[in-house]
Amino acid sequence: MKASIKAALISALVFPGLGHLVLRRGARGLLFIVPTLLAGGYLLRATLTLAGTLMDEVNSGRLPPDPLLVLERVHNSGIDNPVTNGAALVCILCWIGSVADALWLGRHR
Repeated sequence: MKASIKAALISALVFPGLGHLVLRRGARGLLFIVPTLLAGGYLLRATLTLAGTLMDEVNSGRLPPDPLLVLERVHNSGIDNPVTNGAALVCILCWIGSVADALWLGRHR
């Protein structure tokens, strides 16, 4: 298997930018790894904070354990805002970009 294909698969299936390590282009890989980690960390923190809040409300009895009511509460929580949407977009763009860049690097090597 060609190194570029292997790098693209690692970046696509494991984590964006890790395939660049196979190509010995670690600094370039960090351009994909760092933004993805920061954006993913923000999304994880926001999700866990909301989940903790919802669990507290369900456990205290303020929110019935009805899936439709919980879903409505999630929609009303404001988690769907420009910052979280931007963080998700950064993750998607880094993922796609790292695969494309790994393939490009392999062909121009």
